[in-house]
Amino acid sequence: MLKDSNFYIVLSFVGFLILLFKFGYKQISNFLDERIKAIRTELQDSNAAKEFALVQLGEETKALIAVEEEEDRIINDARQKAEMLIHNIKQEISDEIKSRQRECDLQIEKMGNLFEIELRELVADHITQALIVWMHEHESVRVHHQINNKAIQMLSQVKTV
Repeated sequence: MLKDSNFYIVLSFVGFLILLFKFGYKQISNFLDERIKAIRTELQDSNAAKEFALVQLGEETKALIAVEEEEDRIINDARQKAEMLIHNIKQEISDEIKSRQRECDLQIEKMGNLFEIELRELVADHITQALIVWMHEHESVRVHHQINNKAIQMLSQVKTV
């Protein structure tokens, strides 16, 4: 057993552990305790940072939702205003078309009336010319006076109608 090198290795290792336990246990224990405290502090700091980040995320999410709602409201308002403008423009165009149609109808009626007046005057002039020719053919004075009176009556009727 003394000749076996494994025995000496185990014996050396056990001796090392005894010396380490006797002289270095306190220092190693203090070092490990300090390291544990530092790790716990880092964990607490990281948890606090995580909580802060979650709060910030919640606030930013609320702000984002509010912005999206405002965006939707603005877009809807713009659509409503655009639809109202389109409706108003269509109404204005329709009113303008009706107004111009009335003006055109009045112009047509006025032109028709003027044409009718000119036509009556032209017919009256032709009748007058025909009467003058007929009177020259029939020279009787009494007939002239009757025809003139009759022509005047007919012309006044034609011009007033």
